This record gives sequence, structure tokens and C-alpha cells, in this order.
Amino acid sequence: MLITLGIIGVVAAMTMPTLIGNYKKQETVSRLKKAYTNISQAYLLSQVENGNAKNWETPQTLGVEGYLNKYWAKYFHKINICYTYSECGYKNMHPYKFADGSDSTYTVASSTRRIPFITSDGIIYTLSLASGNDGNLTYNTGIYIDINGPKGPNIYGKDLFTYTITSENKLLPSGYNTRMETLNKECSNEGKGTACAAKIMKDGWQIIDGYPF
Repeated sequence: MLITLGIIGVVAAMTMPTLIGNYKKQETVSRLKKAYTNISQAYLLSQVENGNAKNWETPQTLGVEGYLNKYWAKYFHKINICYTYSECGYKNMHPYKFADGSDSTYTVASSTRRIPFITSDGIIYTLSLASGNDGNLTYNTGIYIDINGPKGPNIYGKDLFTYTITSENKLLPSGYNTRMETLNKECSNEGKGTACAAKIMKDGWQIIDGYPF
């Protein structure tokens, strides 16, 4: 009996890490797919009411908060806007690391660049509407999605994923239109991880071997 229990314990010790890893991968893909569906639906609904996004007023005209409220916020169900990193639950304004372990200078919240909001499922969406210094801003539309909020690990490709609105007016993962070879390099332990959402999507909504997880 003791020998049998010992064997069971050894087998369990060997298989548990794999089972836990697979569960985390499935959970990541599930939450990412849900977040992408939600924001894509909001984008479509907003265009139904406000017309083609190419004709929308700019963040420069409306201000970052005005743009968020007019074109995005009301198309989500029950959101909380956070104006500072602490209101989002983060410990500092630069909480993220790239997949290769280097620090990211990405700022969680900025009244002149981006204002995040949290949905009831704990996902944080951030429209990054401008970049650069306050006196010399470039207006654009980058979208950051943290699928589990401030919980961590706060690493690109693990819980932080990036999207963009293309010139064809499509909301797609960053790097989606690049070659798979480039995606694989960017979404690796030697890359930044900014194109991992595109890799997951192109791999059939799954995390396969070689992914920096």
C-alpha cells in the first residue's frame, strides 16, 4: 500500500506542473478571446451610432477623456474609469515588463495620453490615444488589454496584449499583418511580446510550443 501511494505521489508530482500550465494557458486564451470580442463589439456598435470611425472627431479635438466617453465607454457594460495607476490597482505607473524580462516604460494612465477602464470581469482596457511629450503629442489609437488587471505577472504576452486600428479600419492584434516568422521572433523569450495576441490568434486561438509562457 505504501509503495502504491508513493508511486501515485511521484506521478502526481511529475504531472501537476504540466496540468497547471495547461490550465493557465487555456484560461489566458479564454480571457483574451472574451476581451477581444468585447472591444470589437463595442467598436462596431459605436460606428453604428457615430458613423465610420475614420470620420470620428479626434482625441486632439475632444481630449482623451472626451474621446473615450463619446466613442467607447458607453458601449461596454458597467465600467470603472481609473485616472491614476493606483485607482487601477497598480503599485506604480510603470508596472509592466517585456517578454524578454526588460522593463517597459509604458505608463498605465495619463490624462493627456490614455485613460484605462475596468470592466466587471476584472479586465482592464486602455485606449492609448497619444504618444510623445505633452508639448509634442502624436495622436493615434493603440489598445492595451490586461486580461487580469493588476494581479500580475504584468508581462507582455502573458497578461498584457496590444491591439491597433489599421488604416483599413479594422481592430486587429498588433503585428497581425506581419510574417509568421516575425511574429514568432517577437513573441518569444528573446522578443518583447507585443505581438503575442496576433500569434495566438493566427495559431487558431491556442498557445502552442515555443510560446513565452
